[in-house]
Amino acid sequence: MITLALETGPLFSLRFNTMLGYHHTWLNLFDEFQATQDKLDSSNLLKFARVEPRYTVNAYKGSEHIWEDWAYDNDELASLKRIATESGYTVTVRLEDDED
Repeated sequence: MITLALETGPLFSLRFNTMLGYHHTWLNLFDEFQATQDKLDSSNLLKFARVEPRYTVNAYKGSEHIWEDWAYDNDELASLKRIATESGYTVTVRLEDDED
């Protein structure tokens, strides 16, 4: 026959209350997290704006098309143009807002 000794006394009470305190603290934190998530969802703050490329950059060697890439800002455009010219390619840039 197995007998279980239940811990009682002030030490058990302290451990139990501390565990309950942690449990309630985590529940409160989780509730606060959920409320914040709901607030962000309702105000659309979690949704990223879609970023579209501003320029299409094409590199040619003679009449042969070598590569095409997209630049999202002026720094990226300058970088692509520099890479192409350092490689000896001719570069064409098309602004994406343009209609063909």
